[in-house]
Amino acid sequence: MINQYEVPALIEDAVPALRKPLHQFPAVFHIYETVACLSHYTCQQLQEHHYSMAAPCLRVAGRLYERGNQIVKNAIANHFLPALCHIPVNDAITRIKIYSLIPSSLYGLFIQQQLGDHPYPFNEQ
Repeated sequence: MINQYEVPALIEDAVPALRKPLHQFPAVFHIYETVACLSHYTCQQLQEHHYSMAAPCLRVAGRLYERGNQIVKNAIANHFLPALCHIPVNDAITRIKIYSLIPSSLYGLFIQQQLGDHPYPFNEQ
């Protein structure tokens, strides 16, 4: 199992662009700040349609959820997924692209979160 002390190094290995931001605070002791940093970067890349840069972020989040201890799983479920669910999606093609990048270990939770936050997710306005 991956514990909260291993998370920053795993994120840095998967997403080298986050090395500097993760070292701006003692991330090894703050799992929620670490996951918030990953969430912010991932959402930014998705909003700017940089899917190739967002994909490793989503993969590492899926791996952390799948193999992490309960603290790591809670951080992903309570911080990463809600941030991901609040990305504004203006068209069906973007929605399909984003949904296709979400790892299977997170997909069910992502859909549950979407349905909970947006009771009618298919009504585009």
